This record gives sequence, C-alpha cells and structure tokens, in this order.
Amino acid sequence: MSGDKKSVAIVDDDEALLEATSGFLEAMGYDALPFSSGRSFLAYDHIDLVALLLTDINMPEMTGLELLDIVKKRWPEMPIIMMTALKDEVIRRRAIAGGAKDLLQKPILADDLIRCIEDI
Repeated sequence: MSGDKKSVAIVDDDEALLEATSGFLEAMGYDALPFSSGRSFLAYDHIDLVALLLTDINMPEMTGLELLDIVKKRWPEMPIIMMTALKDEVIRRRAIAGGAKDLLQKPILADDLIRCIEDI
C-alpha cells in the first residue's frame, strides 16, 4: 500500500482502541475509517474504496470471523488483517483459512501493524 493516501477501515467495539488505532494510522498517512461494528462497516456506502480492513475478532452482534466471511464473499480482493486479545491457535487457523492476511495479538505493537500494512 504505497503511493496515494489509502483508506483503512478499522472495525472494533472498543472505542478507545478504535480512536487510538485511527489516530495512529492517520499519523502514518492513511485515511482511517473507524467503525464500531461489522454491521456499521457493511452499511458504509463506499466500501469499494477501502484498501484494507482491520477488524477485531471478538465483538458483539457480529464477530470478526463472521465479518471476514461476508467481506470475502462480497469483496474477495479486499485484504483483511484481524486482531484479537485471545491466544487461541484454532482462531488463528480459522482466520487465515478464511482469507485473513494476518492475525495480530492485542495489544498491537505499532511495528507489527506497520509491517502488516506495508506487506499488503
């Protein structure tokens, strides 16, 4: 993801983490699009302009894994990085098998997030 300013959608029900991640990405030159739920992201009118989706796994109403499935069916080319505070190898395998580029462990280190985004 280099060149023009890219839009990164962040989906997380943790308001503080959502704000912090959005601010960090904005400072790095990305256009951060924060969403507090998978449903609010799916209702966004310009999903086709999103260059990357960064989503939490453990959220109420719709989990990140459910969001991953929907996004991969509707926008199969959209890269997705998932985040979780859970240390569960089954979840990691499910996320990667479902099409996620990576699964980052919370609290997310800035270097890990930058590396994932730049690899995409």
